[in-house]
Amino acid sequence: MAKPNSEEISRFNRYFAIESNNEFWSLSESDLSQEEKKKLLTVAFSSLYHWSEVGTQENIELAHLAIARALCINDSPLCIQFAKTAFSYFDGQGANWIQAFTNAVLSHSLLITGERAQAIEFYEKSLSCQLKLSEGDNKVFDATFKTIPDPRE
Repeated sequence: MAKPNSEEISRFNRYFAIESNNEFWSLSESDLSQEEKKKLLTVAFSSLYHWSEVGTQENIELAHLAIARALCINDSPLCIQFAKTAFSYFDGQGANWIQAFTNAVLSHSLLITGERAQAIEFYEKSLSCQLKLSEGDNKVFDATFKTIPDPRE
């Protein structure tokens, strides 16, 4: 088998970045077994690796958001590091759906790390962002948001 050239490697990286990202979001919206939770981490980190090779800064930061979400689902306090990285990049910029997701995932991360008051603040920001979403974006967002605990309870 011939060694792939740099153009082919870039194409492969883009393909695997997209595939792992799509698999991550599909998995993350379900009730997961312990084995599936591990797989969720694997595909989230895989997405970051491949986007780091060929993606834009936005692609990379969305992959950080996916890792934060995967770590939240696995109840890991490491989630806060990735959630803050993505939030810092997108804070106040980017599409409404990005604002909704970054605030929701940061809220979940803060809840996991015991910062309930801040978790409530970002949860409420995600609710405000949700009001600005189109019907299609809201459907996608809600598939994730319904799995994020409400820190106000």
